[in-house]
Amino acid sequence: MSFLELIDDTLGTHFHKPVYDPVKGREKLVKVIDGAATQHKEGRTKVPNRAWTVGNNNAISFSPKLSGNPVLIAGKETNYVPAERFPDFLAKLKAAVEKGDLDKEIEAALEGTAKRTTAGPTTSKGGMRSYSEESLLNIKVGGYRRGANPKPWGEIKATLTGEGYEAAKVDAAIKAKQAKEKAAK
Repeated sequence: MSFLELIDDTLGTHFHKPVYDPVKGREKLVKVIDGAATQHKEGRTKVPNRAWTVGNNNAISFSPKLSGNPVLIAGKETNYVPAERFPDFLAKLKAAVEKGDLDKEIEAALEGTAKRTTAGPTTSKGGMRSYSEESLLNIKVGGYRRGANPKPWGEIKATLTGEGYEAAKVDAAIKAKQAKEKAAK
């Protein structure tokens, strides 16, 4: 067997992507849940970066985020709970998280790949946009090409596929950016 037969280029697909640790992911969401429980118990309603909000109808909206991305619970960014049941909701949610029931949702939030299963607004309360995967790829490719030392196309593709994006989608975003650069010349 020659050394060439030992090469496996498919191993480069996720070479630079850190391995997801579900225990650490759970700890991060538990911290958000514990923070919400403490804030609610103490009656702190004007805290920045809060995952919950009291509505006028005696309900609470809960929208947890990790790394700035929504954690989808039941496929939704925001869930509504009667205010008097919010502590119970948080306790049961925490138990489900610690048991591993939301590992996929946590990983998707940490990696920025969470996809809503229901229609929703394109902007959140704070004015933050949520982008489709295609738009996000176009933005990332554009970012890598900006500045005095733009990254080469192959390096951009390796980086983005290493982050877990599908190679075909990365190729489409690169092709679109190449066409824009060519048209600008």
